[in-house]
Amino acid sequence: MKNPIYTPFVSLALVVALGLSTRAQAQTERDAPASKTSIAAETDILSYFISGYSGILNVSLGNGLQFAGGVGRYDVPSFLLEGDENYDKARWKATATSVQVFRMTYRFNGPRKNGPALGAVVLNQNWTLRSETLGGETKFKQINAGITGGYYLHLGKHLYLYPTAAFTYNNVYSGAASVKGTSYAVAKFAPNASLHLGWEF
Repeated sequence: MKNPIYTPFVSLALVVALGLSTRAQAQTERDAPASKTSIAAETDILSYFISGYSGILNVSLGNGLQFAGGVGRYDVPSFLLEGDENYDKARWKATATSVQVFRMTYRFNGPRKNGPALGAVVLNQNWTLRSETLGGETKFKQINAGITGGYYLHLGKHLYLYPTAAFTYNNVYSGAASVKGTSYAVAKFAPNASLHLGWEF
């Protein structure tokens, strides 16, 4: 079994997180009293268009440092599967049956304010990969770790949109991404995007 933890992008994510934590601490010590801590519940609204769901809880500290964790699921869009070299043979269908996500970001303008955020993200995904033409399916687990960034846009005192993008290193650490000897190539590096809708207290 491959070790899912020791990957280059996990190391990068940890370095980014450490750097942002140091910056947040320095700002707290330098600036006037910071904004109060906020708590927010959010969801990736795009997941509901692909037979999924998501729920995320995040805490933004007064110094701009934010911690977020959540869960979800989704059907993998066909356009992401069609690029595989064996797609014509296998006609892949895939579902991320469960997703756990943790992100640590720095909100440059602090809680409850519009502005950019930058940080590190780690996702653990459980996939079911199916092929009707091959008559089988497989299950595997992958970890994705990398950098993430987005922009908070408040639509009112509490409601906000948070479009975000990430670039991750992806590693299959359990199971096999193949059906009856035909492999699906999980990209080692890949971008992804989401659109979060949240309510910040």
